[in-house]
Amino acid sequence: MTSEQREEAVTALFRVSALLDPIRLHIWDREGLTVTQLRLLGFLYEEEGRSNAELADLLYVTRPSVSALLERLERGGFIRREVSKEDRRGIRIWLEDRGRQAAMNVRRESREFGKGLMESLSDEEVEEVTQALNKLIESGREKRQQTLEKVDPERAAESS
Repeated sequence: MTSEQREEAVTALFRVSALLDPIRLHIWDREGLTVTQLRLLGFLYEEEGRSNAELADLLYVTRPSVSALLERLERGGFIRREVSKEDRRGIRIWLEDRGRQAAMNVRRESREFGKGLMESLSDEEVEEVTQALNKLIESGREKRQQTLEKVDPERAAESS
């Protein structure tokens, strides 16, 4: 593959990502939440009781950044923080009804929008896109782990 072809692929990736902006912005305006806050709620919707460190890893941000996000979400009534029953030093994050509803809305509306984008693709094309995106996700996770190993070996060991 030539560098021009890779550049074209990167441009296409960013253009696809931009297609999701209108739905994100609509939900952002309606809920008064940033895209990162919405993603955080989505991760909690998938599995409540996550720690700050787990959320930082999932969001690819620092722990202090997650703490700031959690503070705003807690003040807004979207989440609550509780001391971990297993480790009294740890804090676990749980959705409140408002956060659960926002996460469900984001998930439902985003998936409907995404399905609409794929309507014009054949079954084979959907499979190809799925495989390519899964490879891209795995590559991104590996690169993230390598970066963590260089800049924060302790955190890298925790997340692997």
